[in-house]
Amino acid sequence: MRRRSDRLDTVIVLASLVLFVACLWPVAALSRQVYVTGLRAELSGLGHRQPVVAVVVDPAHGAGWWPRTVRWTTAQGGSRTGKVVLSPSTPAGSQTRIWVDGAGKPTAPPQTHVKTVTDTAVAAITVTGGVATVLLLCVAGARGLLNRHRDAEWERAWALADQRWRRPRQT
Repeated sequence: MRRRSDRLDTVIVLASLVLFVACLWPVAALSRQVYVTGLRAELSGLGHRQPVVAVVVDPAHGAGWWPRTVRWTTAQGGSRTGKVVLSPSTPAGSQTRIWVDGAGKPTAPPQTHVKTVTDTAVAAITVTGGVATVLLLCVAGARGLLNRHRDAEWERAWALADQRWRRPRQT
């Protein structure tokens, strides 16, 4: 016959599994939100940002990634200059691809799809790991309390057995 505390152990483990599965819905909702936000970031650059070919004007200044002056031609045919961070190995006079915004100023490239998928996976894994950690800590705490209860039961049972079957001392 199973003891009450053993049944409680089973109930705690099953309840934890049910809670973990129930927490997967918010994880999926969060992952979807991160993915949709990433897709918006990818697509927002297409209408407002454009890639252009620019020519590096000034030479590299030492080792390191420093802002360098580049010149490019706008879609309307005008010439523009601006500062862009380039590799020190990029020589003056070479062509490089840069991104410009609607005003024609250099800007960061739009987010890639790989970054969107990576951000989504990291969000899902982080939240799932956090939920699992909290549930495992709760299970460990509940099992610790049950073990204390079992130990107390064991001590009481031995005390009763000791009173019942102890032989009187012979003098």
